[in-house]
Amino acid sequence: MLPQMNGWVSCFSFLLFCTYYMAAARNVNTLLELSPQEYSSSLQPGRASLVYFSRDGSPGVRLFLEQLENSVGALQDYGISVVKVNCLKEDVSRYCGKENALMKAYLFRGNVLLREFPTDALFDVNAIVANILFALLFNEVKYITTLVELQNLENSLKGRSNVVFAYVPAIGTPEHRAVMEAAFVYGTAHQFVLTTEAALLKNIGREDSDALSARLFFCHCQRVPDLAQPCRRTPMVQSLTTLNIHTYLKLMAAPIVTEVAEDPEKVSTVHLQLGLPLVFILSQKETYEVDKRTAEFVAWQLLGKAGVALLSRDSIDLNVLLRSNVALKTAKEGVPIKYLVLEDTDEIIALVEDKIKGEQIQEDEDESDDNNDQDIQDDQVMEAVYRDRKRELPLELIRTLTEETFNAALTETAHMVVLFYSSWEAVSLAMLQSYVEVAVALKGTVPKLPCIVKEQAMFIPCTVSSVYKRGSLTDVYILWQSSDLVPVGPALLGSLC
Repeated sequence: MLPQMNGWVSCFSFLLFCTYYMAAARNVNTLLELSPQEYSSSLQPGRASLVYFSRDGSPGVRLFLEQLENSVGALQDYGISVVKVNCLKEDVSRYCGKENALMKAYLFRGNVLLREFPTDALFDVNAIVANILFALLFNEVKYITTLVELQNLENSLKGRSNVVFAYVPAIGTPEHRAVMEAAFVYGTAHQFVLTTEAALLKNIGREDSDALSARLFFCHCQRVPDLAQPCRRTPMVQSLTTLNIHTYLKLMAAPIVTEVAEDPEKVSTVHLQLGLPLVFILSQKETYEVDKRTAEFVAWQLLGKAGVALLSRDSIDLNVLLRSNVALKTAKEGVPIKYLVLEDTDEIIALVEDKIKGEQIQEDEDESDDNNDQDIQDDQVMEAVYRDRKRELPLELIRTLTEETFNAALTETAHMVVLFYSSWEAVSLAMLQSYVEVAVALKGTVPKLPCIVKEQAMFIPCTVSSVYKRGSLTDVYILWQSSDLVPVGPALLGSLC
């Protein structure tokens, strides 16, 4: 009995520890509230800040303020502070007294106003981050509406820089935010171009593009010295997320073909580091020029999907068939390099694309298995509750509260643990059984920490365990359906359940 009790106490202490540090982390990202005078004195030259001027009792802004507070951490990552200025009723200054000021947020650099945003445009965290970065990166990200504008921009950068062209269905979407975050990092290396015009995709030869799907292209203009020659455009196949765009731009910056003269087992490129295969075109002195052209052609066809290297047979001693002309190295450790005899470039491209397609199918199957495991876990909870439905629980160790007795009970002891549950919900009943076991384990060891249950009506099927200290709510843990206990702040409890 003692080891089981120690396990419960250790688990409970760990949850309290996690809650404390999560609360501390939340405080760092709390929306800063200042008076007009405090805000004016806190301005720093050159520092960007997003400011909302608010009046006490302002109706209809609660949801906006929630999203504004949620965006604090994301904007701080880019050196942008987020401030709520509490205006006095008699204040008639430029912003506090401005008509319709409550319907706008303001972006400043130092004390210079850069732009006003209707609060309707800042409808969630993605929209806030996307719009703010878009306004700050007006030199790094050009907005266009026609193909002529794109072609003129490409012509002006030929031989000097590359273009990252993105289409998003609307401003403020998650894809728009991902593009802006990439532009913040890579804006000095490439010229970013943005459009919301679906017709542009058709004009650049993408008739099959879904108008609702965001797309991104890398325009290779730096390699084009002649104005009459068009810039190659490589489409990004993956969905537009910050991580995928970062990976894609790393691949676009890698050499088209890498020439190597060492053991291929020791070769490492950015493609292998990012989990993509590497194709070796085996070459020799007599066929070097032809092999190089072959490697470059294959590399352009597989750009973003695999790396291509030109391996000189004359520099190393390969213990493979002399007829072998291609080798394939995967990113998986321990997998030997495959040496092949292929007839033409189509076979090389098909080899890589079929391999990538097979790996994608395997990933989808693994993900489907994970989802099935979750369904099985949910079924197991339901089955356990049904199996034990007639089992008598020793509820005499647990005090049951009602709406009438709840507040009075909180004042009777310094510390109290309360379980809020729903008798109609399977996970709640499963948690109640575990809760009784804890009460049994703690019997006679922690007299000042009574376990109490209180049935409640919830909008979402979740089970809540709360810790009260001297009558005040200090910690809250939520069991979401069949997942583990998740600590949340007391302020969030009302919005969750």
